[in-house]
Amino acid sequence: MKVGITGQNGFIGKHLYSLVELDSTLESVPFEGSFFQNEGKLREFVCQCDVIVHLAAVNRHDDPQVIYDTNVELVAKLISAMSCECVTPRILFSSSTQESQDSLYGQSKMKGREMLEAWATESGGSFVGLIIPNVFGEFARPNYNTFVATFAHKLIKGERPVVMVDRDVQLIYVGSLCRFIMSQFTIDGVMRVEVPYDFKKKVTEILALFENFNDLYAKQGLIPELKDVNEVNLFNTFCSYMEL
Repeated sequence: MKVGITGQNGFIGKHLYSLVELDSTLESVPFEGSFFQNEGKLREFVCQCDVIVHLAAVNRHDDPQVIYDTNVELVAKLISAMSCECVTPRILFSSSTQESQDSLYGQSKMKGREMLEAWATESGGSFVGLIIPNVFGEFARPNYNTFVATFAHKLIKGERPVVMVDRDVQLIYVGSLCRFIMSQFTIDGVMRVEVPYDFKKKVTEILALFENFNDLYAKQGLIPELKDVNEVNLFNTFCSYMEL
């Protein structure tokens, strides 16, 4: 099975690409962001893929309208390439729980999912719209991908993170997410799937945990007590920023 990942060099894309490369039953189809500006390259890409995981998107920008317009445009270009080549690879789309929130980012994700659902229905293809909770993990971009990365980065740099709104947050480790995505590679039909989260914590609880990691490990070299696999994943995430 040949798998292509748009956004291959992004946070989730790098982790997913690595797992696909380790699976002997799968073959990676290389993708570059420049393909979206080169119709011929994009059409060549979609022709090679049995499965396409569409991760490429803008998460943050000073102008929210740019986020919306860019994300919708990327979906439109992907659909155009597949339609022009008359191919129907199985499509997995990374949407977000922010679909239900009043933000242009969330609206762009909902619109993109709806566009791909319509394409799959009309073309007879298969499509899975993944509703993904907050993702954390090693090497996410601070101040871009997730507040978890921002907290770790700031603490290690000796800065004090600010909690703007304290609330319960559903979190999934990037490794868990990638394994779930790969479990959907053989799913047929057109569907919307809510990706199960690993755990739920308040924003202030994550900050307190990272402050403990910073005091014990970053400053004293002591391994903190880790209560479960979720804390192990958070600790590994924290440690990934120590050399940045």
